[in-house]
Amino acid sequence: MPRRIIIKTRESGEEKEVPIIEPIKEEKLEPKQDVEKVEEEVLTIKPLILEEDREISEAEIDAETSYDALKKKIEEIKTREKVTQQKFKDQLDMSVAILKKILQKWDALREEVRKNISEGIDKYRRLRALYEARFSRIEEELYFNQIELDTLRQLEEQGEPISVSKKEELEKMVPELVKELTKTDTKMKEVDAKIEQLKNMLNNIYETTSYKELSVKLFEEMVAMVEDRLGDETIPKLRAQIDSIAQREGIPREYATIYVWKKLKRA
Repeated sequence: MPRRIIIKTRESGEEKEVPIIEPIKEEKLEPKQDVEKVEEEVLTIKPLILEEDREISEAEIDAETSYDALKKKIEEIKTREKVTQQKFKDQLDMSVAILKKILQKWDALREEVRKNISEGIDKYRRLRALYEARFSRIEEELYFNQIELDTLRQLEEQGEPISVSKKEELEKMVPELVKELTKTDTKMKEVDAKIEQLKNMLNNIYETTSYKELSVKLFEEMVAMVEDRLGDETIPKLRAQIDSIAQREGIPREYATIYVWKKLKRA
């Protein structure tokens, strides 16, 4: 290390002072930032992926919770329909006017379910957008690493020195990215199917929430009751009568079927 020497003179008769040697401070050179920048970029990727995972996880829970709640509401309406149909069947004096007032309440519940379905569709669309963003990120990363790997392989074939550890890392990474890309694509397709299912439910809200087992059973009973008399015309005539009652009274076909059944039982 370079040193600076300071010599102090002495007066006559005085002792000679020892020279004072002071070190000269050296300025430290700043290291190159290239390596640090690369390391910083690598370090920032992990938090971004963790944030992506968190958003997707929350969106999945939100959408699935909404869907489960929706199914419960649909089953509740179906149960109300089942009980109402059974009551209309068993209570011979229950008027159509009273029935229609009760059915209006179930229609109001259906409107609430329609809103819930629309909300559910929005939630799944948000989830789909997050999956799509992940797919794009993985796809870009996959192509980049495939190019890097192919480049290293070609350089190796040309006899150029390469990083073997980097090549091995890429050979392990590329298949994992392909697997993750396929998994994300499958998730997107599942979400698309769920959205289509919800749209179909929204467009056919009555069919989604109606109860049909009782009316089917009673129709079969009516066929057996009048088949000997009507022959081949039994089913067409019964269906025509049910449709006529449904239109005239302004009630669903399930209740019109019960209405006709009750008439036949009284006859």
